[in-house]
Amino acid sequence: MPATTSSVSEDELRTMLAQRSGLEKDSLWYPVYEVPRAFGLSWPLTGDQAEEVLSDLLDRLRRVLPPPRQDGQDGHGRRYVYLSEITDRYERCDTRRILERIQRAGITPAGPAFDGDNYDPRSERGWGARPSIAADPSGKPTWAWWRAVREAGPRPFYRMPDPYVGESSPPVDRALDLRERTGNNTAYRAALLAAVREDPRQIDCWAHLGSDALEHAEKDDSALSDALGFYQTAVAVAELSLPSPFTGVLAWSELDNRPFHRALHGLGLTWWRLGETAKATAVFGNSLWTNPDDNQGVRYLIGQVKAGTPWHQRTEM
Repeated sequence: MPATTSSVSEDELRTMLAQRSGLEKDSLWYPVYEVPRAFGLSWPLTGDQAEEVLSDLLDRLRRVLPPPRQDGQDGHGRRYVYLSEITDRYERCDTRRILERIQRAGITPAGPAFDGDNYDPRSERGWGARPSIAADPSGKPTWAWWRAVREAGPRPFYRMPDPYVGESSPPVDRALDLRERTGNNTAYRAALLAAVREDPRQIDCWAHLGSDALEHAEKDDSALSDALGFYQTAVAVAELSLPSPFTGVLAWSELDNRPFHRALHGLGLTWWRLGETAKATAVFGNSLWTNPDDNQGVRYLIGQVKAGTPWHQRTEM
């Protein structure tokens, strides 16, 4: 409904909010019902009043949940830095509600991995990426982050919870199989969206939705907003399972950790493409802190991002 409408009723405002937020109209009953009390207005609203109220309500829907208490510990190389410490708004209007829904249902925490073993940065065992004076054929890595990893000493390995318990095959695998068999990207996206509607804890489905949108952004920049929203939701859902403050390691070799790492990597790339290099730097820093083996090659990206290099001027790996 256009803002030039002479008057806007309660039901009409609820319809407008549903259209702009992408949320179900019935789920918006209370915030619209509260408009007269919250804004000191009365029904019907003028077109200008409706636009002002809609802007405020959409802003509230996208406001990030506060980060867990950190007991005074600083982040950026000393602990994981939560999404709500990096940005104050979610791109999607439903992300906050999804997180609240999961919290009400009960959170499954990340647990010890590898029989309670620790990651030791001074050990040669299992080390993937490490500083070297030798030429690197893969590109020019940045190693400034390694100092914090080394100074932190041994840290416990963790494993993210498995959301697929009882599943014959993960929903993301079924969606990927559908795309491979049919070549139908629309059906692929629909399958992923159906999976997260049924169970929003499906981090890998959110991450694959983000990857699909990021790929589409090669032809249509407007898809970056979708990619950002999907990746943010994936990361925010994963963060609910982290103990606070989180100083552990989520090894790539633990398969249940890979969806989270894929989401972090995609979120960093998306913010970089959007020119939000400070935010991308923080996300890539989380990737390296939680997975120092750096199986995704973030060490080749973080230096460029931290220097503020525009996406189109980046050096390919």
